[in-house]
Amino acid sequence: MTESIWHGFKRINFEFMGRNAILVVPKENSCRKWLLKTEYFEAFPELEIEMVKRGWHLAYVSNITRWCMDEDLNVKKAFAEYLSNEYGLEQACVPVGMSCGGMIAVKFAAKYPEYVSCLYLDAPVMNLLSCP
Repeated sequence: MTESIWHGFKRINFEFMGRNAILVVPKENSCRKWLLKTEYFEAFPELEIEMVKRGWHLAYVSNITRWCMDEDLNVKKAFAEYLSNEYGLEQACVPVGMSCGGMIAVKFAAKYPEYVSCLYLDAPVMNLLSCP
């Protein structure tokens, strides 16, 4: 486990179930709500930065591929349970799905609705046949 700074906030980098994981902690750490970036952690971070400024946590756990495998969805469920138990975050998160991460967010919500409070989707890829 290592710590670094992400856009002025504490970033905890660690391994979860053999995968790279990240938790960004807001400066005022009283909010239990969190975002789950489903893919491309560093891409277009404006929403995430604003939400962390508002007290939300931001989390990420890497995928095997960006093509939404069931194994990745199962790891995200276990990750949500871990963050709830270890960091006191709410069990349900807001998956942030951009591009191919959109399919991951939607399928995660469909498979594990109890772990999702709502979705944030931006240009989600929902049809693999249309994806470059």
